[in-house]
Formats: sequence, structure tokens, C-alpha cells
Amino acid sequence: MSKKTNWDDESNEVKSQWAKFNIPMEDKVKGTLIAKRQIKSNLPGKTGELVWVYDLKVDEGTFHALDKKKKIIPEPIVANEGEIWSVGGKPGIDAQMRNVKLGQKVGLKFLAELEAKTAGYNPAKQIKVYTPKNDDDSYQMDDEWLAANDPAVTGF
Repeated sequence: MSKKTNWDDESNEVKSQWAKFNIPMEDKVKGTLIAKRQIKSNLPGKTGELVWVYDLKVDEGTFHALDKKKKIIPEPIVANEGEIWSVGGKPGIDAQMRNVKLGQKVGLKFLAELEAKTAGYNPAKQIKVYTPKNDDDSYQMDDEWLAANDPAVTGF
């Protein structure tokens, strides 16, 4: 018999899953774009500005977190198939994601760190967006997700 906890017990808290890109050529995610939304930024210097967030239903992905001293933790975080992970936008990602449709397969890969344009700032992260194609050169779509989320069926 399993131990029952109150619904608001800390062990029942749903954690947000944000993709963190920290090791070039290793940190990446591929999945279905299921939402594009804007939220207010909490980043210093950008507080209150609207920024894009992209939610992916993951096919595969790995990321490396940082410890409290901002050192990379060697053991990767694995994004498991079917999990929902969020990717924060930035101008380079936003420009590439502009034409990606909901239900479309998409991958993001951290390629390199680029020198910061402003002294004292962290290096910029070059993240490239990929849209896989089928043999007939059409974009890969998640037909199962599209069928389950068809506005004609769901009313949304």
C-alpha cells in the first residue's frame, strides 16, 4: 500500500523544466513545438520586458546544469520522450522560430559561446534551430499531437 500525502505536500510539487544550454555541441533538444507564449522577463536590465518562451513535447534531449558556483555539473540532465520542456527565447532563437508552426518537429542545439559585446557580460550563446524534413522534403509534423489538438475537435 502506498503512502498517501496531502495534495499540497512538497513531494507533489510540479517542477518547471527549462532547457539550459551550457556545453556547446552537447546540450540539445528535439521535439514537437506545442506552444509559443510571451512572459515578463525577470532578468536584470530586462525586468518586465516581454520575452518568448517555446514549449516542446520532447523526443530527446540532454542538458548540463550549473551548480551554485556556476560550474558545470558533469552528469547531464536527460529530457525524456513525452516530457514538456520550455526554452527561453532570445533574438537569434526568436528569428528562427518565427516560421515554425505548432505541431512541427523542431530541434535546438547549442553550438558555441561567442564573446560578449559588452565588457563584464556573459558570453553570448549561439543556439541553432533545426526543422527536420521528410523524404519528400516536407517538414516533419507530429500528426498524433495535431489530431489531439485540432481546434475543430478540441474547441480551442
